[in-house]
Amino acid sequence: MEPRINHLQIESQVHELLDYPVCTNQITSTIYQCSNDYTGEVNNDKENPYNCPYSGSKCTATGDTQWLLQHLRNDHHVEMHDGRSFSHRYVHHNPKHLHHATWMLTLLDCYGRQFCLYFEAFHLKKTPMYIAYMQFMGDEEEATSFSYTLEISGNGRKMTWQGVPRSIRDSHKTVRDSQDGLIITRKLALYFSADNSNSKELKLKISGCVWREH
Repeated sequence: MEPRINHLQIESQVHELLDYPVCTNQITSTIYQCSNDYTGEVNNDKENPYNCPYSGSKCTATGDTQWLLQHLRNDHHVEMHDGRSFSHRYVHHNPKHLHHATWMLTLLDCYGRQFCLYFEAFHLKKTPMYIAYMQFMGDEEEATSFSYTLEISGNGRKMTWQGVPRSIRDSHKTVRDSQDGLIITRKLALYFSADNSNSKELKLKISGCVWREH
């Protein structure tokens, strides 16, 4: 009867045939694939990873905040803004044909933390609305350490909002449905457009800042 060779004996024999040492530890990381066919690896050592907060497409990537930061910049090409103050102009040539959409306008890097600025078109009952809000790339507990303001201005008008950024663990729908942001009707937003000669075109200047409360 031929002697049995177990897996450890096989590994030992294989190692003797190799010129360089190899790692035989089992790989426990999982592999994901984004909607843009980007493939990457998620470290299971990070407990309770975050979903990708990008709003332009359904991305199933998950990871810690630092990994997601690189993912947003490299794979979704989201711009990074350094500093606690920002100013962004949103333009849409035919807003009446836009019923529902969400945009990640920019990433804000300040106090060693990152924040996402969103602008969303939606309907409240039958009224077309816009909402702007920020989300914190981290847990809910740390998010409460910060506050932010958003201001929409143009054509002699100004509207300001002050709030606390929600964690990216909350979905866009959750933030929108709770109306936790700067909300303005589409009809009023057109009056804020910098170029009032064309009331059909939306031009909104969105500025704001983030600060640490404690």
